[in-house]
Amino acid sequence: MTGRATLDGLLRRAAEIRPDATALRDAPNRPQLIGGGARSFDWARLDRTVDALAGRLKALGFPTDSVIATQFPLGSDGVVAFLAIVRAGMIAAPLPLGWGRRETVAHLQRLGARAILTAGRAGPVDCADMMRFAAAETFSVRFVMSIGTPVLDGVVPLDDVFETTGAVERIETPRTANAADHVALVTVDATAEGHLAVPRSHNEVIAGGLAAFMAGVPDETSVFAATLALDAYAGIALQLVPWLMCGGMLVAHPPFAPRVYADDLGASRISHAVLPVAAAACLSGITPQGRPALRHLTLLARRGADILLAHDIRPEAVAVDVFFGPGEAGLTRTSATPQAGGVPIGPDTFATGAGQAPVLVETRASPAGTLALRGAMVPAFAFPPGAERGLPPFWSTDAEGFFDTGLPVTTDKASRALLIADGPEGVVAVGGRRFAEADIRAAYAEAGGEIAPVLRADPVLGQRVSGIVGDGRAIVGLAGRLAETGLTALGIPGGQRQAGPLPFEDTRPPEQQPARDPLTETQAALEQLLTMARAAIAR
Repeated sequence: MTGRATLDGLLRRAAEIRPDATALRDAPNRPQLIGGGARSFDWARLDRTVDALAGRLKALGFPTDSVIATQFPLGSDGVVAFLAIVRAGMIAAPLPLGWGRRETVAHLQRLGARAILTAGRAGPVDCADMMRFAAAETFSVRFVMSIGTPVLDGVVPLDDVFETTGAVERIETPRTANAADHVALVTVDATAEGHLAVPRSHNEVIAGGLAAFMAGVPDETSVFAATLALDAYAGIALQLVPWLMCGGMLVAHPPFAPRVYADDLGASRISHAVLPVAAAACLSGITPQGRPALRHLTLLARRGADILLAHDIRPEAVAVDVFFGPGEAGLTRTSATPQAGGVPIGPDTFATGAGQAPVLVETRASPAGTLALRGAMVPAFAFPPGAERGLPPFWSTDAEGFFDTGLPVTTDKASRALLIADGPEGVVAVGGRRFAEADIRAAYAEAGGEIAPVLRADPVLGQRVSGIVGDGRAIVGLAGRLAETGLTALGIPGGQRQAGPLPFEDTRPPEQQPARDPLTETQAALEQLLTMARAAIAR
């Protein structure tokens, strides 16, 4: 695919055509999870805010194509940050919220990141606090910047860019040759050897979004309900790109709250919903009257078992398209057989009837019996340039341009489909996050070894890590040491408990406790001591 459109060009075009139309809005539960009030932008204001933040980044002196690591929950802050980094001519490198300091530092060093732009907090995770310590261990990082509270020492706050009301300098980044061929995004995938960087140009990002756009066929009146985190390729391709292409409205829902989501389908007149398969069950209890405008549902399957489940989800009067995301390799439409779910064999051109569309993705079974992908959305080179000459893991394709995902497949000739099995070997997938199994076992071993991790299948998370320990004191000691290595007792690496309520907690006011009376407490303690003394004398 050799288009010339860039992500920033799509934003500029929408802002010029529909300046006063609502472009981006936070879901109602943003204050509980991220802090601050829910934001709303029309296209003109969104364009100005992106210019303002991009100008701040350029003023810090970063050269073109600098890597800026980000960590945000799904929300308007993260969307603006991503678009501003791209507009400034830099490379966005989103870090998963589930990462602790050890994984973060290793990845920052691998990328040579120049700065970190992060949320103040995301639920129980103190993003900015963890990132400033990670930056101290990474020589290349010059600045840590944050949007949202708390404001910490050593972290540059950028919240003022959202208060921009007047005209701002228009940011343009001149490029040699085709600007769309330059790297815009670097995400993270995992192999049995560890994490690796996955780079994508504007063309490769837009190719994945084009697949979703042609499936849902949105227009300028469309309203998207986004639920996928923006720290993975699927979240950007299935949500941001179709929204930018059509110039509609995007409602950003932070980590999934079913009741908030269900209420918003009617209140915001959502026409296009994007959900992981595990969360799609929430739609079964919503009547057509509760989702009056919903006409298209995009489901993301991360496992072969999810594909068959997804094809059973058919809300009344709603078209459904299911995409399979084998890690960060790409996205492909799916097909279901009576026995299992799989992906079609060969090229999927997404033809529109107006000629031959580009081959966005093509699938085949590798000689080793694993799923291999190539196409306009599949990256071809390692990152950073020259990484392929170092130690693995690094991104690599074969002579024909196919990337081997490592997922075992079997060929169903009757339906011309590749049936996906669990895998790849040596990789653990928890809630869409992929880790090398060896790294997880090493973290537990470093924590003391009182408990051996056991990997179990989970219907929602895909897999989970659990274990058995006989000594209760060992659990306390293990939790403390795991917090130092990146895995916490909260189940969120690097996380710390916040004082405020979370959207999934019981927020009813606690029952009033009677006021303490120090004199009464002292008298009761003395009486207890006298009783014990009398008993001792009597013996």
